[in-house]
Amino acid sequence: MKCPNCQSTRIRKHGFYREKQRYQCKDCARQFVEDCRPIHQQISTGIEDRIDRYISSISTPPADLLLNLQRATTNYPLSQMQPTLAQAQAIALLMRSIDASRVLEIGIFSGYNTLAMALALPPQGRLISFGVAGQHLDIARDYWQQGGVAAQIDLQIGSGLDLLDRLLAVNPVASLDLITICGLKHQYPYYQRAIELLRPRGLLVTTDVLWQGRVLSPDTYNDEFTLGIDRFNRELVKDPRVNVSVIPIGDGMSIAIKL
Repeated sequence: MKCPNCQSTRIRKHGFYREKQRYQCKDCARQFVEDCRPIHQQISTGIEDRIDRYISSISTPPADLLLNLQRATTNYPLSQMQPTLAQAQAIALLMRSIDASRVLEIGIFSGYNTLAMALALPPQGRLISFGVAGQHLDIARDYWQQGGVAAQIDLQIGSGLDLLDRLLAVNPVASLDLITICGLKHQYPYYQRAIELLRPRGLLVTTDVLWQGRVLSPDTYNDEFTLGIDRFNRELVKDPRVNVSVIPIGDGMSIAIKL
């Protein structure tokens, strides 16, 4: 049996749903029943659709190139876990507000958030992006070329933790303006290492921190993703090195500033 979302075979039983065996993917956390119909969709947990549409109508619209890349990779595995267009727009705005030129992105998926961030860089800026290999990245690279930003994107394939450790091993340690964590938050060391790489007043931006509302009752779901994200949220706000604010756009976005 494969996960209908990411095609992983790392599946476990997860109770029953309407008298059918329910399963959960260990890689993307998607839950589904025996006929492989997903029972949860990646949706905004913050506001109603009609309010979301109104907000979009009074916000600067995304570039056509960005919209085209989103459409081109909609059906790729894990693409629903990438930041929403509203989140990508907010991250790009944050970058421009602090004149960010040294940026790290952990978790690329289909690459449109990468494109939005690269377009927000100054000409001399650099974006290090970590992701997993796949055909979706070939499409993403084509759009990065079309946007004229491919040379500013340093694409890294492999382990995100290994990448962070390599950056921390540099002497002196790289001082980054902004880091986004769009990958799996249950891998807790991401956050600890990321803060060490930020300059004072640098920003750590994390997406999907509300996890479709499951973090409201993590013990009910009792899976590594929900418990890990809840732990991430609670530990981050207690860290004396940062101040944190969470805004309910997309599936929740956490913004932390390093003191």
